[in-house]
Amino acid sequence: MASADRLKRRSRLRVGVRIAAASAVFAMCWAYASGLPGGAQSQPLESVEWAFVTRADLDTTVVAGGDLQAVKETVVSCQVEDLADSDGFLIVSLIPNGTPVKKGDELCRLDSSQLEETARLEEIEVNQTRSTHTQARLAVEIAKTALQEYQEGQIRILTQEYEGKIALARSDLKRQEDRLAWTETMFGKGYVSKGQMLSDRQTLARTRHELRTTEGELEVFRHFQAPKEIVAFKNEITIAEKNLAFASDRLNVAEERLAYCRKQITNCTIRAPHDGVVVHANRGYWWSRKLEPGMRVYQEQKMFKLPDLSNMEVLVSVHETMGPRVKVGMKAGVRVASLNNRVLPATVVAISQFPVENDREWDERLRHYVTRVRLDKTPPRILPFMSAIVEIDTGRVADALVIPVEAMSVVDGRPSCNVVGRNGRERRVIATRHATKDLVEVVEGLSEGERVEIGPGETRA
Repeated sequence: MASADRLKRRSRLRVGVRIAAASAVFAMCWAYASGLPGGAQSQPLESVEWAFVTRADLDTTVVAGGDLQAVKETVVSCQVEDLADSDGFLIVSLIPNGTPVKKGDELCRLDSSQLEETARLEEIEVNQTRSTHTQARLAVEIAKTALQEYQEGQIRILTQEYEGKIALARSDLKRQEDRLAWTETMFGKGYVSKGQMLSDRQTLARTRHELRTTEGELEVFRHFQAPKEIVAFKNEITIAEKNLAFASDRLNVAEERLAYCRKQITNCTIRAPHDGVVVHANRGYWWSRKLEPGMRVYQEQKMFKLPDLSNMEVLVSVHETMGPRVKVGMKAGVRVASLNNRVLPATVVAISQFPVENDREWDERLRHYVTRVRLDKTPPRILPFMSAIVEIDTGRVADALVIPVEAMSVVDGRPSCNVVGRNGRERRVIATRHATKDLVEVVEGLSEGERVEIGPGETRA
């Protein structure tokens, strides 16, 4: 409603200015015909179009064009990593721009042939690594079984064997001692020869030696050989367990690589994360290439957007000379061409702190303030990238001294105008501040009631 009132006031002001201009023309013609001093000019007054310097309430606006876009949107990008270093992925199929979709619908399919070959090689590696892992696991089991066999079997058997030898040796020793005693008794009576007695003594010594040797072997076995063998078996277990851990790590890495490669193959089919309307994310720059089958895309490249159509805004570029007049919170009207130029109320919600280059301009010297103007209420049938004209209400200047825009020109970089006076036309330098598309506020150089020529000539720097 406020925007409509301002439009009506501007229309009335323009009509008033035109009426004043027509009256001034009539007065000049009358002055010329009656010979008044004000009509003395170098050319007939009837050929000069002029207007009075008047006072008026100046409703200032900043007009800029831009595109509609969603305040919130979901960006869908390519999440496929180029594992084969094949310079991106070809688009095999692509959903048309602006298609409504449901969650899980296919948006795009990328060529996955290179990834499938990589996955095949990774699967072979996994099978080989799994075989190595199985062998390492069996080696651990065998080493542990060998230790258990030695501790619970061979040690007992060898101990019993040594103990049996010792028992037999002691029995032999006792028998040889008895035999030697009998032989010595018989030798004293003359029944056996001295050689027999010496032979029995040698046998007894040998038997006693064998007993001490067997007892020593048992002690060595118990205190040294068996512990040494146990340490050796445990070392075999440690080595086997380390080999198993290494094989397990290799197997895990190979399986992770295979799973990651299969995930990349799955990512070659890009699906909608939620319900919405698909917008191709290749807008915004004049050099942007259109998404189409056969085009190569790369990891993290933005491909689609699913905008929230219930909350829209316009992104406009305000020239750096007008940017300081725009403030956050100012009201604006958004005129959408596709809605029969319907004016929608909006509010300035953000403006860049510094002027920047406009990516759509060829001349990099041009600077603009990037401004976001959000619709107060988004009507139906509003879609992203629709063109819109934004009129930002930058305030009212009450009782401003104004002249028509056509009356001002720039000469040598300074604003000026031709003033129609008693002595003819006079070029006068003026100072201006606010302006609309029809009127300019003059703060220095003119007085109310003076007459200025409309269309004083070409602007030159």
